[in-house]
Amino acid sequence: MESKSKAPQGVYTPAACLVDPLTESNCYILTSGSHALLIDPNNAELIIPYLETHGLIPEYIILTHEHCDHIRGLNDLRAHWDVQVIASQACSDGIQDTKINMTRIMESYLYFKSNGKLQVSYPKFTCAPADITFAGPTFNFTWQNHQFHFIWVPGHTPGSMCTIVDNTVLYSGDYFIPGEEVITRLPGGDDDAYQHTGKNILRTLPVPIWTYPGHGLPFTLTQEVKTNYGL
Repeated sequence: MESKSKAPQGVYTPAACLVDPLTESNCYILTSGSHALLIDPNNAELIIPYLETHGLIPEYIILTHEHCDHIRGLNDLRAHWDVQVIASQACSDGIQDTKINMTRIMESYLYFKSNGKLQVSYPKFTCAPADITFAGPTFNFTWQNHQFHFIWVPGHTPGSMCTIVDNTVLYSGDYFIPGEEVITRLPGGDDDAYQHTGKNILRTLPVPIWTYPGHGLPFTLTQEVKTNYGL
């Protein structure tokens, strides 16, 4: 399924948001001519046909964090194209571990989350390390004249990060998902890190800012939204 939405005028928006039907995670595809950059490669069976149909060559993949519903297509995409993966160092470490990336428990997680309605096979997997990593609080990157500012935000996972593009758009990963609280009880989650570090970082994010979350539809992050999250 492909989801599209309307953003404020003048904002650099994704060409597409591909939604994984199983986990409802979002993959954002940013383009410049035939060049493409992906954020969270959730499902190769959706992503590869989209790229090929539109004549796009993926050059970079950004990972918002290490959970499997956001990286399940990574290995297949790397097999098809010579892409560079960007992530925090902790995220790069986590995608190499079946416990931290959640594949060890994903079948059970989906079963209980659906109240027993969803019984699927979700094989365990790991991914090779990211090609470009950062261990500090922030990292800057330029692609096709667009400025990317990565901000490490621990709590949901050790490697979670938010990304601000051109100072006008926020990719929040699994923070600020509409209608959901921040989850810190999944593998790698750390409520203490979220309360004492993550929240302080999220408080510094600029508002208002057009926001694309890891699940759900885009929205404008406002101070009111922050307040509702205790920020």
